[in-house]
Amino acid sequence: MDQCTLYEQILGLSVPWFVSDVELDKSQSEVVVQVDIDKGTALVCPRCGRACPGYDSRERRWRHLDTCQFRTQVVAQVPRVQCPEHGCLTVSVPWAEQNSRYTLLFEAFVISWLRAASISAVSKQLRLSWTAIDNIMERAVRRGLANVSDRDTTRLAVDETAFRKGHDYVTIVSNGHGQVLSVEDGRSAHSLGCFYASLDETRKQEIISISMDMSPAYQKATFDHIEKAHKKIAFDHFHVAQMLTRTLDATRKADMKRADSSMRQEIHRSRYTWLRQRRGLEGQQIQQIRQLSDVLKDTGLVWYLKEKARDIWRGYRVKGARAAWQEWIHMARLTEVRALVSTAKQIETKLFGILNAMRFQASNGLAEAINGQVRALKVRSRGFRSKEGFKRAILFHYGGLPMAPNPHG
Repeated sequence: MDQCTLYEQILGLSVPWFVSDVELDKSQSEVVVQVDIDKGTALVCPRCGRACPGYDSRERRWRHLDTCQFRTQVVAQVPRVQCPEHGCLTVSVPWAEQNSRYTLLFEAFVISWLRAASISAVSKQLRLSWTAIDNIMERAVRRGLANVSDRDTTRLAVDETAFRKGHDYVTIVSNGHGQVLSVEDGRSAHSLGCFYASLDETRKQEIISISMDMSPAYQKATFDHIEKAHKKIAFDHFHVAQMLTRTLDATRKADMKRADSSMRQEIHRSRYTWLRQRRGLEGQQIQQIRQLSDVLKDTGLVWYLKEKARDIWRGYRVKGARAAWQEWIHMARLTEVRALVSTAKQIETKLFGILNAMRFQASNGLAEAINGQVRALKVRSRGFRSKEGFKRAILFHYGGLPMAPNPHG
């Protein structure tokens, strides 16, 4: 096999394209692969596929995978056509995408590296600028999003994460398989509404549950775009437990201010004990709670009801859950503990979503895991230059998209 035939097979070329020459430039440590097109080939518009007359040709270069230790360039005189509808355009080549300076095989190689290393590491290893890597990632995400019609949207989870400090957020929508479906600017009703607007009516009707925090904005967007939203919105256990934990901590701090000064240091040391689950307490910690309950009466009541709420979540699915929560709300109000009464009011208002979460066993666990991975990604990539680049990186790493190009069609 001669060298021209070898590179034709490597690049996946077929008629009318062929390799006419391969040159080695040792001074530049570079291999140049010259590709030509058969004369008289019928040319078509790259946008509409209409047969068009040739206009002229321009030399273009693409970086290819290295040949041994030598950097490899593919060079071709690419024809341009005069389309009556779209004007003068460069025809498509089979080894690279339009407007790309890299072959499909090289882009696939970069994508495989980005799966395992940071942008900074890939930039140094492959001698690429951050802009070049970002452009490759953008094309990869665009390819992936063009082939996601079959992704599951029946069980959704909505969460937000900060792009950078200063209340600059993005909204992340994922599915029950932990795949990111969309990343939208901000954390407003409009942000989530943009995702809903991208779904057709059939997809909207197929939605079973939408797990989210208790954000009024996300609720508004869901009520505006999804039919029977009150039967689909789910407030998962994590956010309810978080709310009760904050209530308990606020009550302990209020009790500590009223307690004798000689007890305050011991009360402060007990702060993490109160926040733990009853099942996870050890003997000494149980004794500590019993002793301090005589001093921190309100805290003791809130801790008991916190654990009571946990028991309701574990012990019920559909039948009896509403009555159990209503009884819990009544007990919380009877305590007259200000923070707890306020929390009980919120739970009563959001009870429909809590019951939905229990019925569907819906959780934001995978969404929270993605959020943690995104924070790690920001550290690993040493920040992002733009929010669009940040959004692309989330979809690239956590979208489950088929983004690697197929150089052989």
